[in-house]
Amino acid sequence: MMYRGQYAQLQAPGLHSIFTDFLDLNMRSSEYDKIFNVETSDSAFEDEQEFAGLGPMVEKPEGESIEYDALIEGGTKRFLHTTYALGIRGSFELYDDDQYGLIKKAPKALAQSAMFTIEQNAWNVFNLGFTTVTSIDGVSLFNTQHPLLGGPAATNRGPGVPAIITSVGGAAGTYPNRPSPATDLSITSLQAAINHFERLTNSQGFPVSLIPRFLMVSPINKWIAREILGSAYRPYTAQNEINALVGEDLVSFVGHYLTDDDAWFLLPEKSSHQLKFYWRKKLDEKYDDDFDTQSLKELAFMRFSVGAVSHLGTWGSPGV
Repeated sequence: MMYRGQYAQLQAPGLHSIFTDFLDLNMRSSEYDKIFNVETSDSAFEDEQEFAGLGPMVEKPEGESIEYDALIEGGTKRFLHTTYALGIRGSFELYDDDQYGLIKKAPKALAQSAMFTIEQNAWNVFNLGFTTVTSIDGVSLFNTQHPLLGGPAATNRGPGVPAIITSVGGAAGTYPNRPSPATDLSITSLQAAINHFERLTNSQGFPVSLIPRFLMVSPINKWIAREILGSAYRPYTAQNEINALVGEDLVSFVGHYLTDDDAWFLLPEKSSHQLKFYWRKKLDEKYDDDFDTQSLKELAFMRFSVGAVSHLGTWGSPGV
C-alpha cells in the first residue's frame, strides 16, 4: 500500500520539477515483433511437431515394384503460456492530495513494466540460446550438432555438408548453426556463417533456400557491423579489395535486449524461420476500489509464450 507519508513531495505546493523514470525516460519502441513471428493462441498451450520428408527417389528396374518410403516423425515442442502481472495500490488520501497527478499516471508505469517483461522474455531466446533454450530437436538453439531425422545418410547426401560438419568438429547426421570455436564478428567469420546458410539442408539432406537477411548485433557491435556492411571496399585493409559482402544485401539490426556484447546472429526474413511468440492474452489492466479503506487498486496482466521451434534459419556466435 502507498500512503501520503511515503510521497510527501507529491503533495507539496510549489514543487516545479520531479523526476520519475517512468514519465521522463522514453521506452524504446518494441523490438521483439520485428524478429519473432507473433501469433495468437486460444488454448492453454501450443504444440509443434517435427517431421522429415521422403528420401531421394531410387532407380526402378523395368518390371520391378516401386519402392515405398515414409515420413519420419521427430519430436514435439510445447509452448506453455505464462501469466505475468503486477499491481499497485494507494490510499484515497494519496490520490486525492497528489498535486501533480503523478500517482494518477501510474498505469503508464505498469505498461512500461509489461513492455520490458515482453522484450526480456523474447530476447532471452537469443541470450540463453547457447545454453538452456532448446529447439524441437532437444539441443540448444545454437549448436554445432543439430541432429537430422534422416541421420548420417542425410548429411552424406547433402552437397558440401561433410565439409561444413568437419569445420566445426561436428558428427555425421547433424548440422551446425554456430561456429566452433566461437568467433567475434568480422568479415571472415561472417562469410563463414553465410557459407553455412548456403549449404543448409532439410532433415533428409536436400538443399534448402534460406537467405540470411539480418545481421543482429548488440549496441556495442553496431559500429563493427556498419563498417563491415557499409564499406564498398574490404575494411581494415590497404589493398582496395572489393567488399564481397555488399552483394549479400544484409541489413544490421541492433538488439537492445541482448546481454552479451560480443554475441551476433544471422537471420532470414521472419517468414523463413520458426522463432515464435504466442499471445494468449494481450496486455490488459483493471481498476478497483476497496470499499472499507477507500484505497484504489490498479493492476496489469498478460499471458504469452515464446521460443524456437527449429534451428533452421538461425545462426549465432557468442563471441570470444
